[in-house]
Amino acid sequence: MQDFRMASFGGICFLLACLLFGISSVQGDESSYREVCNKTGDNYYFCIDCFEEHQSNDLDYGGISITCARDSTFVAHKTALDYSNNSTGRFQDVMKFCEPKLDLAAKYLEASLRAWREQRKEDTVEFIDFCSSNFASCTEKLSGFNLSIGFIREFGTVRARIEVADVIVSL
Repeated sequence: MQDFRMASFGGICFLLACLLFGISSVQGDESSYREVCNKTGDNYYFCIDCFEEHQSNDLDYGGISITCARDSTFVAHKTALDYSNNSTGRFQDVMKFCEPKLDLAAKYLEASLRAWREQRKEDTVEFIDFCSSNFASCTEKLSGFNLSIGFIREFGTVRARIEVADVIVSL
């Protein structure tokens, strides 16, 4: 009988803990991430979209913003590859240059996420800078091509999300 009472008491404590932490952790999340996104200036909406995609009870602003930038880089990479496979000549040459740069950008974002998790702020910022420079070297090569709106939007999103990550981890 005593074991049953202990089990019941443990179950009640667990239920109360879930209710308390579940309710308290949600309060203020939206306003707090909107406050963080306010600091990103023109990239406010890219920041908001990212946090709305990755809402959780324990918001990790730096980690979420880096994850968004990395995921956008993967999408841009696939978009560029699809475009490249359907084109000829000079654009394919540019993509041969860009593909390793986009891969490097994604790897630097992975490294920055690891550094952020380990609370190495200076390394995090440096890795995001390396990512940004690799991404920029690719986008410079793309000027002068007649690209689709979708393609340009994907690359613009990556650029904005890298900038958001850089701002947030620097806060």
